[in-house]
Amino acid sequence: MRGFRRVAGAAVAAVLLLPTAKAGAAKKSLALADLTAEPPLAGQPATGVAWLAGGARYSYVLRRGAGETAVSELWMEETVSGKKTRVLATPDLALARDPLPEKSGEEKTPRPRPTASLDDYRWSPDGKTVLVSGAEDLWLFDVASKRLDRVTRAAGKEEFFSFSPDGRRVAFVRKNDLYAVDVPGGRETRLTRDGSELVFNGRLDWVYEEELASRDGRGYAWSPDGRSIAYLRLDDSPVVPYPLVDYLRVPATVAWQRYPKAGSANPLASLHIVSIDGEERAAFRPEGDVYVVPGLSWTADSASLCFRTLNRAQNREEVRLLSALQGTSRTLFVEQDPNWVNVEEPPRFLPDGRYVFESERTGYSHLYVGNVSGGAARPVTQGDWLVDKVAGVDASRGLVYFTATRDNVRRRPLYRVALDGSGFGALTAPGGTHAAELSPDGHFLLDTFSDVSQPPVVALLDPSGHAVRVVDRPVNRLDEYALGTTEEIQLRASDGTRLEARLVKPPGFDPARKYPVVVFVYGGPHSQVVRDAWGATSLFDHLLASRGFLVWSVDNRGSFGRGHAWESALLRQTGRRELADQLEGVRYLKGLPFVDGSQIGIWGWSYGGYLTLYALTNSPDAWKCGVAGAPVTDWKFYDTIYAERYMRTPAENPDGYARAAPLTKAAELRAPLLLLHGASDDNVHLQNTFAFVNALAKAGKPYELQIQPREKHGFHGAESLNFRNRAILEFFERNLK
Repeated sequence: MRGFRRVAGAAVAAVLLLPTAKAGAAKKSLALADLTAEPPLAGQPATGVAWLAGGARYSYVLRRGAGETAVSELWMEETVSGKKTRVLATPDLALARDPLPEKSGEEKTPRPRPTASLDDYRWSPDGKTVLVSGAEDLWLFDVASKRLDRVTRAAGKEEFFSFSPDGRRVAFVRKNDLYAVDVPGGRETRLTRDGSELVFNGRLDWVYEEELASRDGRGYAWSPDGRSIAYLRLDDSPVVPYPLVDYLRVPATVAWQRYPKAGSANPLASLHIVSIDGEERAAFRPEGDVYVVPGLSWTADSASLCFRTLNRAQNREEVRLLSALQGTSRTLFVEQDPNWVNVEEPPRFLPDGRYVFESERTGYSHLYVGNVSGGAARPVTQGDWLVDKVAGVDASRGLVYFTATRDNVRRRPLYRVALDGSGFGALTAPGGTHAAELSPDGHFLLDTFSDVSQPPVVALLDPSGHAVRVVDRPVNRLDEYALGTTEEIQLRASDGTRLEARLVKPPGFDPARKYPVVVFVYGGPHSQVVRDAWGATSLFDHLLASRGFLVWSVDNRGSFGRGHAWESALLRQTGRRELADQLEGVRYLKGLPFVDGSQIGIWGWSYGGYLTLYALTNSPDAWKCGVAGAPVTDWKFYDTIYAERYMRTPAENPDGYARAAPLTKAAELRAPLLLLHGASDDNVHLQNTFAFVNALAKAGKPYELQIQPREKHGFHGAESLNFRNRAILEFFERNLK
């Protein structure tokens, strides 16, 4: 088995990941309901894995049971000894409930007491209390006394809460205003006063959260000394509202979402530093149509805030420092690219004035070290591969830990290098995917490892990558089922370019048979389908395989992992390059003796839904049928930041928008098509599918359509997911067999 380190660690991982089913036991066939089983077939993984301050302890949440009787438990372990302590469980977070008004002659019906949630818990810096939310208030659980005390009492939900570095205060956002509350004591200070439905202080609006912040809605950062908070202010007044309709209410209701469509007005952004007593200390208000990137970081001495601005074309990013004392700002360095600049994590500042940052200036994302005092930044890593995620920087030892594609674009081993570029080396075996976080003292790493056939396992590693112990290995039931087999494939496109692909074969695969093929696509930027990680081959892929389909995917140009030139091939012309590479995959499939080349279907969701429609309308003879889930049908319907990054504005690139839109080619559809969409999708609006349906009707083209009320971009809940999966499975069984 592939595991945590090259020799001994690999052996440890092999033991930890051994299947639990008895040899020779009969295998079950996957059913639709198995995909949403509780607990999941792959096991219930630990969540909320986090280091406590200093690194001597770490914690995580385990979920026991399923459904309404499920209980979440917060566990803490001592890093060196491994001693485990159950800190609390959700029954310990039972909240006082307000009494119901009594009615004459009516029996009192007991109500279950509400509980606070562990979904977003926070440790105090001293490790003595845990901050949680419940009933739209914040609560502190004292570990020693097991007492739960209310922190806030005002009307309105507190969101994005966090302790100050010194633990004396908690910041949060309520009704789009930023607050700080003393702990203990409960004295609140309102730090901003103009929050409203259109003005966001310390939290992000939809488009900023989705496109610039990796769906993290927090928009503020404490200074290291705990005396100031920097926050982003967004004014959505210029943004045109879009209606999201709940058709199940009587009468139907409309929620208005501020959503800037490509080419339209953006939110107005500004950056502010406020003291903990509510006095504004500094501000930056950009001129012109400029984005202020949400990722904020402070210098170690709390003297300056680092922030970034991005022009609307997103091909020039200025990394700046804002002085908390003088209120002046200066440019630290500039990132430019003729295509676009990908937003990286904010620089990490070290006590000696240096900072570590990621840049694609060579065409691949690599690590660099700069100095606040000036001078050219020096590369730490380099080569025709990219740094994926930074696990942490050990400032005292001058080391940085990260995952990268150095040896294989499908995999993410863990590496370490000194900040001067010396001592580069892999800490883990080359297989699978790692996601690690360095302890605050730099002595250990919490690492989550998986591969395409093994669910995630959390382990504690020493700084050399040796596995110290397993922290969490969920018990799974996968070996009870007959699953498909995933094969890694490389093929050559007609121009000689190497393409990475995968093929899922059915259980009991017979090379003498001719199998139909389901091609699963995504194809867009910042996504990689062909990976050696759990979930890359989904349980739905295994279900399709168990029903006699081959499941195929290829990562086309435009996808993530191969560098900026590979990704930027789709600039101003999405669809064309992606489809060309997908057709290379079809050509390869048709050369396999066990593939029925006349029975090839395609499906995808979101960008994958877009690419499915683009393929069906621009190469209609290549496909027997297709399923498009939540598809973009014309980039003019999508948001400014995403659409303009790759296509520029509709005014700048009108022909490109027309050529890239499946909407303009609906009349070319020949294959059976199933469209699926959530009626409350706030990401890819239902407008996309309705416009395409309208074009199909005008062209006299038949189609199948399924709309799920109240579902957003990703469907949730067993009923909705089972309904969606059944619809896709039955569609392929009707049209590919």
